[in-house]
Amino acid sequence: MTEYATSHHDTALTNTVSKPVVWTHNRTSIIIPCYNEADRLHLEVFLNFARQNPKISFVFVDDGSKDLTISLLCGAMAALPSQVDVLTMARNAGKAEAVRHGLKFAAKRGDKYIAFLDADLATPLNAINDFISVADRLDNIDVVFGSRAGGLGRRVYRDIHRKMISLVCASMGRLATGLALKDTQCGAKLFRNTELLNNCLETPFTAGWLFDVELFLRISNPNKRKRENFFEYPVLEWTEIPGSNIKFSDVIKGGFKMTSLIFNQWKIRARYRKRRSLPEPSLTQHLRSGDTLNTQSIRSMEAIISDEKHLITLDFSKVKTLGPSVFTTLTEVCESLIARGKDVSIFLPDNTDVLSAARRSSITALFNCTIKTSLPSHFADNARFSLTEA
Repeated sequence: MTEYATSHHDTALTNTVSKPVVWTHNRTSIIIPCYNEADRLHLEVFLNFARQNPKISFVFVDDGSKDLTISLLCGAMAALPSQVDVLTMARNAGKAEAVRHGLKFAAKRGDKYIAFLDADLATPLNAINDFISVADRLDNIDVVFGSRAGGLGRRVYRDIHRKMISLVCASMGRLATGLALKDTQCGAKLFRNTELLNNCLETPFTAGWLFDVELFLRISNPNKRKRENFFEYPVLEWTEIPGSNIKFSDVIKGGFKMTSLIFNQWKIRARYRKRRSLPEPSLTQHLRSGDTLNTQSIRSMEAIISDEKHLITLDFSKVKTLGPSVFTTLTEVCESLIARGKDVSIFLPDNTDVLSAARRSSITALFNCTIKTSLPSHFADNARFSLTEA
């Protein structure tokens, strides 16, 4: 098992640039989310690139595919087991969750850099080598991301429809992060493995297919003068690949989710820059709700929280029915507890209706929320698979 190189931290993270403290070997992992990619996944390209770059490995995340994608990934893993890993999602959870699980996997095993790319390789694999060279030269840079901005000699081909969507996304991304972003949806991004990055990956994203903007927001410094750890790299090649699953309705929904990020950006930044350390068990208090959650039960929980306890766990994993204004009340209670110096964790059920309401309320973006569920049974005896649950 990989041992993590650590440095001792007895205090919370400061507002300085997060330094690499958790990587142990000079390896870069590239996360490739896959959903029904059997007809578009050119695995020989990935394998040839890995053989030519022994310090780069691939983590393919199968997001509940219904075609032969998982069989192809098994073949790639068998062909190059030292540089290919496969993660399986128990059910289709979307690109954001697939990428998050892949990033967490690579970060926790101690890889120096972690990147993600689209499976269709609209951005060529060699762009990652360019990103690595930037991160190696500039040790203050924690995030290198691709930009499809035009320029003489660059081979960037986009249709006008996707270009207009990209311009809107970049504009909202600038409002949400305070960064001078030109392009947020290139699909090629690289991160230095830092303690802050690990914190930012602990909870699911709320912005849907615009999750990368939300991750930038989580990483960016609350102090505008200290947001210098991002580097926008103009990619040399990018080609529009047919088969995108983004619909016009997704664009509208994404706009509303981005608006929520813009209005809550200060709280989100503050939350993820706090170092999460587990207190002693004697300092924890676990409160559990029944099948129905309403404002009265939340206030009843608040009333019995001990002043001597530091970590407060609100377990709603059994909830099936929600009363009116539940998450508005829960937000008020959690903010009150945090103001009292409490570290609040929330367990949510694997229930579509409850999770949808929670995400619409932005509570999953503001507080430490975890979906409490059991691991899937398939592939349970295969040690080469890392099993994850949406």
